[in-house]
Amino acid sequence: MGDLERKTSVKKYILAFVLTLLVFSGGIVAGLFIENLRLSSARQIALTEKVTLRSLQLQHNYIASGLTDCKTLHTILENNINELGKKVALIIDYEKKALFNEEEFKLQLQDYFLTEIQFYLLAKDIDKKCPQDNIKILYFYDENRDETQGDILVYLKKKFDNKVLIFSLDSGFMQEPMIKTILTNYKITQFPALVIEEKVFEGHQAADQLMQHLCTEFLQMNTAVPEECLSYSKEKIALSKNPLTTN
Repeated sequence: MGDLERKTSVKKYILAFVLTLLVFSGGIVAGLFIENLRLSSARQIALTEKVTLRSLQLQHNYIASGLTDCKTLHTILENNINELGKKVALIIDYEKKALFNEEEFKLQLQDYFLTEIQFYLLAKDIDKKCPQDNIKILYFYDENRDETQGDILVYLKKKFDNKVLIFSLDSGFMQEPMIKTILTNYKITQFPALVIEEKVFEGHQAADQLMQHLCTEFLQMNTAVPEECLSYSKEKIALSKNPLTTN
């Protein structure tokens, strides 16, 4: 009777082990399948952005021949930069969740940062040949979860839309030397940091400070001042005349 019970117990343990192994293996297979789908999506996005960037570069080269007008080029550039920002956020999320292909996701992320820098340089180059109609912001962030600088930039982006172009780069992503090169060039050591039309702002910047600086930049540009700045100026004047808001 004792031998029978022992045999039954052994069978139960073996069955439990087999079931556990099947569940564990199933989890690994499912995880690999999901990551492969994400990698496939990342590769497709990367290819799309490369094609878009090449198209922009060719159109930019054709400006002098009159085959592409500045307004069209600006519109295409602005729309694609906005899309690239959304896709970079997606790849960052993929990379954080990666279990088996972390290095490949890092390479994908590196490729996106390089593409973003290329867009930034192209945007600056376009300003040399076309009337400037937007303000470019380089945003270097870190892993501080309590930092709200990114949220403030999202708020300003909603207010100004394509009048403000934001290029977000991970200050700690040392896998890409170009990021370190830009940080060194601007002598940036404190994060978050912003470079707005070659002016450097280190540390957290409040929404009101950035709004004031952006509107000052718009006033100096040979373009129509956005309605948001005109409204902002009227609000500041009204507040300055209100005795309850002044000392």
